Amino acid sequence: MSTRLNQFFSLVGLAVTELFRQPAVFLLILVSTAITVLVPLAIFHQLGQENHLTVDSSLAFEFVFGVILAGYSACATLHNECRSGTILILFSKPVSRLMFFLAKYMAVSILLGFFVLCSTAASLLAERLAPRMFEFDSVGLILLLALTPAALLAAALLNFLTRRPFVSHAMIFFALVLGALVLILGMLDREGHRVAFGSMMEWRLIRACLLEGLALLLLATIAISLAGRLPSPATVAILTAILFAGLISDHLVSLLPPSPVLRYGLQMVLPDIQAFWPADRLAGSGTLSLATMLHAAAYAATYGAGALCLGYAAFRNRQF
Repeated sequence: MSTRLNQFFSLVGLAVTELFRQPAVFLLILVSTAITVLVPLAIFHQLGQENHLTVDSSLAFEFVFGVILAGYSACATLHNECRSGTILILFSKPVSRLMFFLAKYMAVSILLGFFVLCSTAASLLAERLAPRMFEFDSVGLILLLALTPAALLAAALLNFLTRRPFVSHAMIFFALVLGALVLILGMLDREGHRVAFGSMMEWRLIRACLLEGLALLLLATIAISLAGRLPSPATVAILTAILFAGLISDHLVSLLPPSPVLRYGLQMVLPDIQAFWPADRLAGSGTLSLATMLHAAAYAATYGAGALCLGYAAFRNRQF
């Protein structure tokens, strides 16, 4: 038993290392974070809704880029190995298809967890740096513009001096900088004066981003199931369609004929992404309760388990 667990975790580690060295993965995370933080700075029609606009845009960017990242990473770690034939090398050893399939899903989930952490920090920074009465937070902007290039420069120097991979270290240093910025700006006001830690941060965004992270993990089960057969463009396209269809699933169900079988069937097949969209619950002074989070987690686990079973059934019968 311990041998099989060691084998499983070895497969997960190799897949995670491979994903963290993908330049496209780093660019997706970097672009998502940059857009999340910088877009609120360009909003000039606030009308007293600057906080609402910032929260909505941050959560929307996490969903969209998370879906692209889930589709791309699933295909990069599973479909590409199937297409190139390197998967046959693993299957020539005592590695079962189930272990291989679950290891790939675990690797994609770890990458998405890393993305959610970065997106959460970016959302907190976006809300903190958003202009108030058209006045910019000069202290926060200076720190952001100074520390972010420093992280990339540190990774470049490490690569030059030690030949260690640039992409994976740049991702780690970039995440550390985002966390450091949240901690530093949590102790300063917009003029740079010390305040009680966290008094200037919108901590409700943490639960909101984690709620969307559950949706991304659910979509990752669909992505890894599709990646066994389809390339990246098709997988990302289908995931995007599922995302937007899931956001309007209640409306789509109402368009069907008044047949309980049809409506129940669509509700079973189409994931209810609206259950993971937290922006409406955060309007005003609203919060996300623990019961809401647990209900969403249970739904994601149940639906995801079913999607993984179907995906493995298709992968198990595939000829290489």
